[in-house]
Amino acid sequence: MYSHAMSRRLPQDSVADPASEFVTALTSALREYGLDELSDAQRAQLARHYAMMRVWNRRINLTRIIAPEEAARLHYADSLAGGRFLGAAQTILDIGSGAGFPAIPLAVLRPDVQVTALEANQKKSLFLAEAADALTLPNFKVATARVESFDLSAFDLLTSRALDRAEEVLPAVIERMTERQRFMLYGATDLLGKLTTRLAGDFTIQTHAIPQSAARLVAIFSRR
Repeated sequence: MYSHAMSRRLPQDSVADPASEFVTALTSALREYGLDELSDAQRAQLARHYAMMRVWNRRINLTRIIAPEEAARLHYADSLAGGRFLGAAQTILDIGSGAGFPAIPLAVLRPDVQVTALEANQKKSLFLAEAADALTLPNFKVATARVESFDLSAFDLLTSRALDRAEEVLPAVIERMTERQRFMLYGATDLLGKLTTRLAGDFTIQTHAIPQSAARLVAIFSRR
């Protein structure tokens, strides 16, 4: 009932017609990041998600970054930059997905990979579920649970970006990984430093700079 009531209250024309500025900004951001071009269908899916996020953000706190150019660069291109490091992963769990980053861009980029967004906040989880329906993403699903009580073992790749209390929560997540799993962190260099000092296990860490950023990176953790 909550879902249908909220859908009726939202201005449907805003959801259906994402700003053309975002599409232009996204194309430019992908070029600046050195990322592959998306298909027309993929661009339309991400534009739809952006339009929904903008509208829902008036009701719930999804993100403070909502302007078309900033969102295209700092949310979408940033998330898609991690697509280069998926390797052979066929299942991905995005921990603390929030508005859907990087889960939704990765699901759009790689329709052959099953992506699950793990989100404990029920309102944000509802947004993600409605976005999945609107974008027609059969390879994307939502799990509403806390990571501490969620079974991580079924996923090839774990990932997280802008998680609340990341330096407290993520060390335990990384230490729960099996030898076949990897963890992909989107974050700043200082967060990586804090995580490495808290880890008890023996891990290898590969770091990759995020284009157009002096401090942000993608770090891949795996067991030795």
